[in-house]
Amino acid sequence: MIVMNESKFARFHANQILLLLIPEVAITFVGTILSTMLMASFSFGLAGIISFIMVAISIAIGVVAIMNMIAAFRGEAKRVPFIGHITIIKNSNDMF
Repeated sequence: MIVMNESKFARFHANQILLLLIPEVAITFVGTILSTMLMASFSFGLAGIISFIMVAISIAIGVVAIMNMIAAFRGEAKRVPFIGHITIIKNSNDMF
């Protein structure tokens, strides 16, 4: 994060990883609450389905993060699919 202020490349990738991190945390938080509530009401089947969906989404986000990490190591600036155009960090999308 120290280098981020000096490098457009670092700002771009910091923005992209935040675009993955924020939904991951939100999905985990909401999914955990839903699963816990459903398990408390003895609806184990639906809780299992929600848990499975959470795991699938987490794996997909992890794969995208690894793909972007590899691209960053190669010096490439690739956006996250579907949400990569969103700017969280100021001046982070100046590369495009």
